[in-house]
Amino acid sequence: MSNNTSNYQEYTFSKLLEQYDKILVPMIQRDYAQGRTDKKETDVRNNLLNDIFRDKNVHFDLVFGSKEKRIIDGKEMNCFIPVDGQQRLTTLFLLHLYRQKAGKTNTEFDLSKFSYDTRRAASDFCKSITSEEWAVSNDKNVSDVIKDSSWFMNYWEKDPTVEGMLNMLDAIQNKYKEKKIYPDLSKVKFFFFDLESNGLNENLYLKMNSRGKPLTAFENLKAKMEKVLPKDVEIEDKCFPNCDASPKDSFKAKWKYFMDRNWTEAFWDSANPEKYDVSIAKFIARFLAGYWAAFGQEPNKKINEKTTAENLEEINKKEKDDKNYADYIQFEPIGKVLELDNAFPALAYALTTAPKITSYWTNNAINVSDKSEYKFLTAIFTYVLFDGDKDAMRFAWNMAENYVTEYDTFVTYCKRAGEISNFKRIKKLTFYRALSSIEFVGNTSDQVKEEIAKAKQILNGAPRNDGKSWENVIIEAEKYKFFKGAIRFLFTKEKIGDNWEHFDTKWGNAQRYFNENNIVPTTNIAEHFTDDQIKFIFSRYSFNTKNWKSILLHKSILEPIHRFLLGSKNEHNSELLADIRNILGSIDTQDVWLLQDWQVCNVVLTNYSQRRTEPFNGWVFEVGNEVRKNLNKEVSQMENDFIICVPPASGKEKYEINGCVYFRGLWTDFIYNKQTKEHYFRYYGNNTICLMDDSDKNRQKLKDPTKPNTEENHYYICIDENDNKETILFKLNQLIEESSPNSSINL
Repeated sequence: MSNNTSNYQEYTFSKLLEQYDKILVPMIQRDYAQGRTDKKETDVRNNLLNDIFRDKNVHFDLVFGSKEKRIIDGKEMNCFIPVDGQQRLTTLFLLHLYRQKAGKTNTEFDLSKFSYDTRRAASDFCKSITSEEWAVSNDKNVSDVIKDSSWFMNYWEKDPTVEGMLNMLDAIQNKYKEKKIYPDLSKVKFFFFDLESNGLNENLYLKMNSRGKPLTAFENLKAKMEKVLPKDVEIEDKCFPNCDASPKDSFKAKWKYFMDRNWTEAFWDSANPEKYDVSIAKFIARFLAGYWAAFGQEPNKKINEKTTAENLEEINKKEKDDKNYADYIQFEPIGKVLELDNAFPALAYALTTAPKITSYWTNNAINVSDKSEYKFLTAIFTYVLFDGDKDAMRFAWNMAENYVTEYDTFVTYCKRAGEISNFKRIKKLTFYRALSSIEFVGNTSDQVKEEIAKAKQILNGAPRNDGKSWENVIIEAEKYKFFKGAIRFLFTKEKIGDNWEHFDTKWGNAQRYFNENNIVPTTNIAEHFTDDQIKFIFSRYSFNTKNWKSILLHKSILEPIHRFLLGSKNEHNSELLADIRNILGSIDTQDVWLLQDWQVCNVVLTNYSQRRTEPFNGWVFEVGNEVRKNLNKEVSQMENDFIICVPPASGKEKYEINGCVYFRGLWTDFIYNKQTKEHYFRYYGNNTICLMDDSDKNRQKLKDPTKPNTEENHYYICIDENDNKETILFKLNQLIEESSPNSSINL
């Protein structure tokens, strides 16, 4: 902008008030900075008030902005929207306000014309301090007078703009007490520049407030969305919260009202207030990406031009630290989605519904921070598409729990949900009818296939002998502990949905095998079989719920799982053992704990290379007699009791010792007892043993601060094939002593 001031006009605050019906600080602006209490702003505030209270001419430089007509309280009003000068105008507003409330002027200005068009607290506060009765007191701070007033809302104090205004009013009061005379505010002037009259537009201020903080991604997004809000969209009650005070005249007015109030407040987390903008921006960007996947159509694109879907993916995939949601969100692809039919109403419905959704599995309210997570968005998206249909919501939660993990699976789900929605609407079907009869384009996930199979059984399954409905029985199984919607192992033999005949038997065994209270496999599984090796495998492997769910849903071993859940005791035991070994071997090795967590070991490791015809140069754990009975005869008759082998860097997922198969993991944890004190260790497959922190058994000990800061300075030892048991125990004791310099352990 040129420095030529020929187009500028010199104004006072009162002249600006006279010229416009409203002065609205726009949502794009940041909070009121001149009232902050940090050192920089305190100095700025003191210097500013010193200049003004000298009662000499003070010039506030340039204030510029744009004119805009708005409907407020049912009336069309001429509004001035400041682009630069928000801070100075707010300070002038507060100076005039204090003068009026302290009775230091005979001229009354309509200060209610000035307001913040940002968040609810700032807007309502401006309205109340200009319209409600209150007066300056000689013996109380202005801020205390205001906060003690019956009309003051406590939550306003959390708003940084309200807090800044109260701080400034106190500073004005203190300066007036010091100077004993109130300044003539007509001596405070500024150059005024109207953008529109000079051929410029308001996009200038969308980049940032040059005298405040950089704008957040949400603030930019919010302002840009308001510019494209439709004016002729039908207002549906379900899209907005029930509020008598909200505007009634247009969708646009309602949108702006609730965006500044209920919707943003739903994402406010008092424990993490700085994440508010990120959370709601993430919700909007992700929801709209799903809406495009469901209903968007890509036009023919030019060479090297990104599609809307690709741009939306770029927005939503750079999310390691949420930086893109905090700093910048490209609006063009967002704008493309908002051009789709019903996109704005759908998003409004989603924002209104978000606080109401509870977890299908627990019926507990969803944490605020979870509202922008993909699993929760899956439920929200489905609620909007199918207007809260309970069958659709059951489908959504099952898919969220067992399929949706990140952006790609979320948008794929939304595409499928859109297909079902369109098919259901065109064919005028119930949700289950639509799901069971639709032909999807392309491949479908196993979880979708399961949902289709269950829908068909609910609709067409033969009546049950116990009088229960298939729907109730299926839902009961879905909600059983860690199953959470994925139960195809109960009605599958070779192909998903091909074997409902044995559902009740398998369901009954599943409830016996998996503990109702602890959600872990119980010894019931081992006790059900006569084979000692099967008992050993099930009683000694410590699997978490993730592992067991992976086993039960493993597509390559559907038939063995089918037989396993039928609970055949004496038939084909050797075959069943092999199948169970395959099941165990299919688990991700990182999740396999070869010993039950922190198994107590009286002695520790023994080199196994001399006990085989084909040495593997590995180590096995020695444990007490408690597990001896579970090992096969050949192994248990050896000199010591062995439970696990860990071949170093063998690359094998399982290893066989004299006919008994054990499986390799990335590490093994154990406890070593020394003089009645337990010491925690982790044994790695590279023949390294590391001492662990007693207070947090999942972390290595820290480096010794008294020793050089090198890679070698960890609490660990190395063992090799020539070490015998005594040598290893000596090293362990030495490691314990080194980690505790004041230890009295005798080696």
